[in-house]
Amino acid sequence: MHKYKLPILKKHYSKLSKDSFIGQFFGVEHIGFCQKLFSDYSHNENVISQKGWENYYNEHFGFSKLTNVFEIIKEKCYTFGMSDADIKWYIFYRSIGQTWNGLITEQEVIDELIPYFPEYDFRKTSYDIDHTYCIDWEMMSNGNRVLGLQIKPISYKYMNTPYQLKAKENHKRLNEKYKRIYAPYIYIFYEDAGIYKKNKLIQEIDIKKIL
Repeated sequence: MHKYKLPILKKHYSKLSKDSFIGQFFGVEHIGFCQKLFSDYSHNENVISQKGWENYYNEHFGFSKLTNVFEIIKEKCYTFGMSDADIKWYIFYRSIGQTWNGLITEQEVIDELIPYFPEYDFRKTSYDIDHTYCIDWEMMSNGNRVLGLQIKPISYKYMNTPYQLKAKENHKRLNEKYKRIYAPYIYIFYEDAGIYKKNKLIQEIDIKKIL
């Protein structure tokens, strides 16, 4: 499926996304439970589309609420040399576009893994599991959890601002909780060409899933 393209300059997007003041207004309170909304949308539709997703989001949360985010962050965004249109596209992309792109990319990563593990089922986690334990997918055997999978872009591996490091620490804390209750977990990183260091990852999965 097609993905949303970044609608503003990459350097602007990077600066905004690293800003902790701006970041706090992209939580569920301000932009809604995007992952849950998308999960509900995809389970209610036989065929999903970008326009269908946008309409579903607007109906169940409302684009008008994103205007509030714009009003709050615009003064800070102006310091990066951005126009009102740029800021609005940034908000749209980070809420609507990134949610779609992230989940479509997850499926592409899983599709790349499936041929190497034909004896296992791969299951997308429910919103509750993802939100509680920061686990995107699970490898299953006879209905039992074998391994939790957290799928991230390779850039995540190198994020190192204080704000980003704090977020990564929180993710790891939730992952460890999943490990204590359900099964081991592993991070899968991807880049434009596909899974990062795929052969090494497959070896690690072979070890993890039997622990």
